[in-house]
Amino acid sequence: MPDAASVARGVYKPRRPQASPLFRLVSDHLHRLQTVYDERFAREYGPWRPVVAQVADTFLECGVLDHGFARIRCDACTHEYLLAFSCKCRYFCPSGHAKRLAIWTQWLDTTLLAPVPHRQVVLTIPKRLRAYCLYRRRLLGEIARVAARTVTAAIRTLTGERDLAVGIVACLQTHGSRANWHPHLHLLVTDGGFRPDGTFVSWPAHDTARLTEAFRRAVLRLFVRLELFDEDQAASMLSWPHSGFHVHTAVWEGPFGSPRTIARSPPASHATAPAIPSRSNG
Repeated sequence: MPDAASVARGVYKPRRPQASPLFRLVSDHLHRLQTVYDERFAREYGPWRPVVAQVADTFLECGVLDHGFARIRCDACTHEYLLAFSCKCRYFCPSGHAKRLAIWTQWLDTTLLAPVPHRQVVLTIPKRLRAYCLYRRRLLGEIARVAARTVTAAIRTLTGERDLAVGIVACLQTHGSRANWHPHLHLLVTDGGFRPDGTFVSWPAHDTARLTEAFRRAVLRLFVRLELFDEDQAASMLSWPHSGFHVHTAVWEGPFGSPRTIARSPPASHATAPAIPSRSNG
């Protein structure tokens, strides 16, 4: 039987990262992967990136007492235990990513996002363009900025408000459901924008086909400007009956900071809302 004091305060059970299949996989095979990568995988997945080894090494240290810890002590009961440091990495480490995501989500909800409806906008590019992003990663940031400008321009045009400030949080995802190379964008967008006086104006009903076409033309202009394409190649892609570009805007969410409703489409009403303090990035 456990003593009463242990039951009252609970028992800290540290995780055992070395026992996880992912830890053993990385520990046993990372070096060999690095030695054969250029020959076997670079053509399909791009060159070996130094950040891969950095993230893997950090992951192998996460939660391991040998790589640093804090001593946690309760002044009231004198109970203490050792807490291993976390890597706080994104994506690769399940433990570090979960903590980081929880903190970031809370910050978005309580600090950044205004208490107005938001919409998820997902933008994808055709396979022909994805290969350029594989070998030129900064191009992904350029495409994200093009997407943000395109959505902002669409909202301003449909509302007739040229000075409208639109809040956008852009998240880049580089893989598909089969872990294949499939860079695309998830934008969390205010379902409208703010006038200079703080009044929120809703995004009217819109045609996603027109938004997709605007995004397609903007991305192709970017490729021409960066001399990745010439004018003839861009014109040829504009003639494709199935462009490979796609924009999805059907997921709508009610105001942050209040009980929320997530829907596949917004409510029928798109009335102008009263002025409120804006916390969104204009």
